[in-house]
Formats: sequence, C-alpha cells, structure tokens
Amino acid sequence: MKLKPVEKQPSIKPAGSSRTMTADGKPEKGKTAFRVTFLGTADGHTSAKREHSGIIIETGKENLLLDCGAAAARYFLDKKIPADFIDVLWISHMHSDHNGQISALIQSLWLRQRRKPLQVFGPAMVLDAVKDWLERSLLFPELIGFPIEWRAVKPGRPYTHGSFRFTPFATEHLDNLASYFKAAYPGTCFECYGMTFEYEGKRYVYSADLAHPRELIPVLKGRKTAALLCELTHFPERDLFRELAPFDIESIWITHYPDRLESQEKQLKKIATEEKFRGSIHVVQDKVAQAI
Repeated sequence: MKLKPVEKQPSIKPAGSSRTMTADGKPEKGKTAFRVTFLGTADGHTSAKREHSGIIIETGKENLLLDCGAAAARYFLDKKIPADFIDVLWISHMHSDHNGQISALIQSLWLRQRRKPLQVFGPAMVLDAVKDWLERSLLFPELIGFPIEWRAVKPGRPYTHGSFRFTPFATEHLDNLASYFKAAYPGTCFECYGMTFEYEGKRYVYSADLAHPRELIPVLKGRKTAALLCELTHFPERDLFRELAPFDIESIWITHYPDRLESQEKQLKKIATEEKFRGSIHVVQDKVAQAI
C-alpha cells in the first residue's frame, strides 16, 4: 500500500538560524554543559500545577528523555525544538505517570516529519506493551516515517549510546503490587528500572520510582555521584537523607514529589543536615533547565 505523504509542516527553527536548539528553546552556543530540564515534577497524584514525570538530559552531543508522563510533544512545539532533538527515550516502568504521553509524542514527531531514528530503552515487557499500544493507536512503523529502535535492557548490564554510557538497576517499586496481581496478570510488567549514567568522567543516577531509598545503596557505594535525580513520594523525607548520608553525592535534585513539598526546600535542607547528608539539595520545578 502506498501511503500519502504527510503535508509539510512549517519549519520550527528560528528565522535565519540553523543552530541546534537546547531544551528551553534557546539556540545552542558552543558546547552545552550537562544540562537537565525537568518537564514534570509531580508524583502519581494529578497536580493542578505540575505535570507528571519527564526529564530531558542534553550534553551538546546527544539528548535523552527520561520517562514521558509529561506532555513532551507540546513542550517541544512551544519551545520551537526540532522534531529530531531527542535521540533516546528511557521508559522506567508501566505506570502511566511515567509513560502516558508516549503515543502523543510519537504522533507529534510523525506529523512534524521526524526522520532520525529514535532509540527506546526499557524493560523488555514494557517495550512490548508500548509497541502494542502504538500499533493500536494507528501509529504503524510503515506510517510514521522514522524508525524506532527498541532496546530491551537488563539490570547490571552497561549500554552505550554516543556519549552516554548507562547501566540499569532494578528497584522494588512494583514488588508489593506484583505480590497481589502478578499471578492474575502474567502479561503485565512489574519491573521498574532506574539507571546510572556516565558522561565525561562524571557519574549521575536517576532513581526512577523506589519502594525505599535503601535500594540506591548498591549503585551509590564506592563511587562519587555528581548528581542524583531522585523521587521523593513513596517514603518519608527523613528516610531518604538518612540512607544517602554515608555516600559521596555532590547534589540531589528532588523530583516526582507531592504538592505538600512545594516550597519546602528549606525544611528539607534542615532534615538533611540533621541526618548528616553533605551534598547540595534542590527541589526542582516544572520546565526549569539546570546545568549540573
């Protein structure tokens, strides 16, 4: 079957400019530092002010989207960010506050005429579910105009894409749910993967969702961490800083937190000091880019 080409969309680059765009829509000037934009910082409860999970990481060489619960497609269009901007999509697990906007993103990239391959990493059963959903959403591989390369990952095994070297680790976020429902729903994925990633000699950690912060101990032990991008919704705040205190962590960037913690950075720093956590603490907001 011959498919009708998509009608050409208006250019999204600023007039007279061919420079690469950063994730806040500004032209890139020279080399970009390791830069993080938090598209959504809310937890699983719908927030009237903040979006669900989504984090853009850019290095000036490759760009990575960690989870897609936030309306990434709308953000890219609003900031005039090219459809080819994202190189890698990481999907941590099956909760919709982490993946509910993927089909909208793929549809937007199709209609904006993306041609660059998109690498999608995550647990094997998560990728199977997303592929199935895209097909049921009429986003067929033959239609969208760019290849999606599905990369199933396993905990503890390192993977490389361009300047990124990352290693998944399993969390216990869905273990309790699995104990009740896995037997009845064997085709559902109950795995959740965070990851460590390295860039230019520095090491970073994305927690994904956790049952308890002690799950971070194996990936923090024995190595300096430049930045920990960490959720703070499934356990008490004090538990987080108590577990992190023994480790060499330069900074923690708190995301995926409940509305009650908005504007509570000062109080969290007080708790961290009491628990002898030595790194800097940042409670991040939606749509804010940070060089870390």
